[in-house]
Amino acid sequence: MSEDFLSNFNEKIKKMYVSYNEAVNNGNYDEALKIGKEIMDNLLKVAKEYILSNLNCPNIRRLVEDIVNYHEKNLGYIEGTEETLTNMPILYTYDAMERALRTLALSIQELFSFVLGALVVLADILKYTEYRNDRGESKFLGAV
Repeated sequence: MSEDFLSNFNEKIKKMYVSYNEAVNNGNYDEALKIGKEIMDNLLKVAKEYILSNLNCPNIRRLVEDIVNYHEKNLGYIEGTEETLTNMPILYTYDAMERALRTLALSIQELFSFVLGALVVLADILKYTEYRNDRGESKFLGAV
């Protein structure tokens, strides 16, 4: 995992989140949901492909899986709400849409913070391991 990946990932999600907030502020809730779901999909994909795939400790792995599952359930709730709203009169959809957007915003913020933090730690560990291997030092990094 390169530093460029981290920087690009960070910038991409930040830009998407700005677009999400602009859509919410402009009352374009359908667009906000679309962007928010795309952000969540990206975050979940990175959590699975880059974080979970690099974890060896079963307890830590289960913990991260629980975090990922929680946010997948939130995304499922949002998608279910969105689908339900298409069949409801507009008069009744505002509160449900507002709850879905609030859930989406919180989930994005929490998952983004978790993913970015985990990626930074993993990148540092991987870089340290490469450095030690290049110097011929022990591969043992200690217990977590």
